[in-house]
Amino acid sequence: MKNILALTVSVTMLLPGLTLSGETTIASLKDFRKQELKYAGIEVQRGVKVHLVGVGGGGEKRWTYHSNRLFAYAWIINADTREQIWLMTTDNTKTDGDDRVLDEHLTLQPGSYEIYFAATTFSYHTALSHITMNADHRNDPLFGPKKGKEDFWSSLLGWWTEDMADEWERRAQNWGIDLLVDDNDASTVRTFTPPKPFRNVLLQKVPVGESEFDRIGFTLAKPVKLEVYALGEAPDRNRIVDYGRIVNRLTRDRVWEMSFDNTENAGGGKKNILFRGPVQLAAGSYVLYYRTDDSHSSVDWNDAPPSDPLNYGVTIMAGKNGDTGDFKLVPYDEKQNVILSITKVGDNEQKSEGFSLKQSAQVRVYAFGERGNSRRKLADYGYITEARTRKKVWQMDADRVLYAGGASKNCYVDDVISLSRGSYVVTYVTDDSHSYNDWNADPPFDPESYGISIMGVGDSFDKSMVGPYVEERDKRIIAQIIRVRDNSNKTERFSLTRPTRVRIYALGEGFKHEMADYGWIEDASTGSVKWEMTYAMTTFAGGNRKNRLVNTTIVLDRGNYVLHYKTDDSHSYMDWNVDPPDDAEYWGITLYNDELPGAPAPPSPP
Repeated sequence: MKNILALTVSVTMLLPGLTLSGETTIASLKDFRKQELKYAGIEVQRGVKVHLVGVGGGGEKRWTYHSNRLFAYAWIINADTREQIWLMTTDNTKTDGDDRVLDEHLTLQPGSYEIYFAATTFSYHTALSHITMNADHRNDPLFGPKKGKEDFWSSLLGWWTEDMADEWERRAQNWGIDLLVDDNDASTVRTFTPPKPFRNVLLQKVPVGESEFDRIGFTLAKPVKLEVYALGEAPDRNRIVDYGRIVNRLTRDRVWEMSFDNTENAGGGKKNILFRGPVQLAAGSYVLYYRTDDSHSSVDWNDAPPSDPLNYGVTIMAGKNGDTGDFKLVPYDEKQNVILSITKVGDNEQKSEGFSLKQSAQVRVYAFGERGNSRRKLADYGYITEARTRKKVWQMDADRVLYAGGASKNCYVDDVISLSRGSYVVTYVTDDSHSYNDWNADPPFDPESYGISIMGVGDSFDKSMVGPYVEERDKRIIAQIIRVRDNSNKTERFSLTRPTRVRIYALGEGFKHEMADYGWIEDASTGSVKWEMTYAMTTFAGGNRKNRLVNTTIVLDRGNYVLHYKTDDSHSYMDWNVDPPDDAEYWGITLYNDELPGAPAPPSPP
């Protein structure tokens, strides 16, 4: 262990709270009935031997239960390096009834140290049961429902909780630790309140609590390598629930992010993680994000806290030699320059909104979704369609989405894309589970934004270039039957004054090589069918495999015609029984004059 000159174990055990003659108490952390974490700081001016006397809990050895882990214990960290140098364990304590007794001496080098004692969980044992609970002091000390709340579970456990409360009161008031030094050394030890401040701090968000999502903007006038110290929580390799990241504000590139691979264990519970090191940043504008879930944080640790619990969160410091890169904090609005927002989307919804751009522009797409059963498919997702051509210009791609925190299926996109002048339709689709305010697993880090938002990029974005979307019938459309519901049989007549190349854009339902929802063109004079939508000519239209698409061209002679579209009793516009197609608004059939510019391009292969 660093900064320890000598370590010896006393032969004589001290009774809890007993002070030997000739010793002075320099720190005392006791009684954990109402508080789960206590701490103190000491500054040692010269090498000094410290006497540690304490009582903790855990490390039981019973006929039906065995654990080497303490749930009420102390530790010491070097206040300058933030590294743990001593820990109370079953190896340096002895059994005393239900508890563990500490009586140990260690010699510390000159420096600053922080002493912590935590009682964050409680293990209760009988001959028939072994229960470990979170000691959430925000409720009553029973760690269960608040007093007066009657439900099935609290009634069932009522006779347990009374015994547990009695045992907690009896034992927790005795837990704690005293630090003592020889009377002659007492004057060389000074105290302070932890945590000892970092040097050259530029930005700090500590300690963080539950369900926080902080966004802090800053700029750098020149390239710099800054130091980042960040603590978080990762229950497993695929799930990081408390973490920080830095994003380039203009490009939305993630220039730094806590991950399972670039962090180490932060002490305490296995899920505590620590990132500590340099981060190279170019001159520019950035956003620091820090997100926590609904448990295990500075307001209530549900497992052993990290060794440096008071710095839980993120701290950014100047680099070597105090280089700051002319760091400057700036206001940041996540929803700056909002063009369109479809958020807080629930189950089984498909929502669309449009907008127009008067000139080409860069826009930010900020969208959250859900992976499906296959990693290659999304269950909740968004996309953007060019209104005139019905061509999809952007979509959430399962191969490019990022992990969005919480459940491993949560994903998000934070992209900057270029759009040409024109009108666009933004669509968001969800399946029957895991959506806003009805999560069946942990929600993403920004649940209020579940859906899709489109924003202009940068402070100089000119909002006047954005206009409202007005749906007008395209001048190229010859005939159209769309947004068709169940049990429909619709027609529209049209005439051609000369032979014309006609593009047919049709969506329908087909399975087992037969069409259930489909369209056709009939000669009004003879009743003969000039074209019919068959399964063989269709391609996959997105969503469920039975959604089928035709985008083809035929030539019709001069004459009078009838356009038909027919549906069966299920799976149609706004009443889908499985995932809808990507272009659900055009469920039906549309005929375009293909000799005019801008007709829909042939579909891409599925």
